[in-house]
Amino acid sequence: MFFASAYFIVMHTCTKSVRDTTPIAVIVWSQYAIHFVVLTAVFAPRVPGFLRSPRLGLQYVRAGLLFVTMIGMFTDIGLTPLADVIAITFLAPLLITGLSVVMLGEKVTAAHWAAIAVAFAGVLVIIRPGIGVFAWSALLPLALAFTVALYQAMTKLIADVGSSTMLYNATLLVFVASSVAVPFFWETPSLREALLLAAAGTLGIFAHFCLIQACQWAPASVVAPFSYVELIYATALGFAVFGDLPDLPTVAGGAIIAASGLWLLRSQARRELQAQAVAAA
Repeated sequence: MFFASAYFIVMHTCTKSVRDTTPIAVIVWSQYAIHFVVLTAVFAPRVPGFLRSPRLGLQYVRAGLLFVTMIGMFTDIGLTPLADVIAITFLAPLLITGLSVVMLGEKVTAAHWAAIAVAFAGVLVIIRPGIGVFAWSALLPLALAFTVALYQAMTKLIADVGSSTMLYNATLLVFVASSVAVPFFWETPSLREALLLAAAGTLGIFAHFCLIQACQWAPASVVAPFSYVELIYATALGFAVFGDLPDLPTVAGGAIIAASGLWLLRSQARRELQAQAVAAA
């Protein structure tokens, strides 16, 4: 999970480095062109089965959410310091709790809702609505947190389809959609931009691979807390590459969001252990 987080942040750093000179459509297309080629090569014998898999409609809805999220992410990292974006999007795991009631029929306790409310207060600390530093771009990470949560809730809803199937079909749809759009926005990247885009696409593959392996080797309640190291990576790279240092409200808000998420994960892990003890008894 440490490696996955590092790969994701370096990927975003590469993308932010070309964001001012490269259209978003070209960035999205380049990332998913690389992913599509690699995944097609890896899963070649299984591709026909992927394309005939069940719940294709829901898989494509999920892929559409991913497409929207990627466009929003690549837009926002060009407007907002990297640490701010990452801190606010960490609201997503808590929003999944709320969505699970509507989409999955799960029961959520008052403590869960309290954790969500506290985390949202952390978001307000970061974006500071109503004062001079607030800008509409500060709301974009909040919207991204919601689309990420919806995307992950959809993943849980159709988990029986299989992770490889969902990964390939989502990549295929985003690649096709971006291939249709990119001719209208095409600008040939310079050598530097092309190398950074290629690096970002390759890092994205490694990041997803490490994330999948982490989730296979350990329960989500063990793996998820380590994702908060992204805040440290984002702060360090944001300063080293772009000269961005998070101010005190961003640090405080990020700490509030992380603390809420960690408390919720600890609470869930404790309930799971209690349930296992009862079942064993």
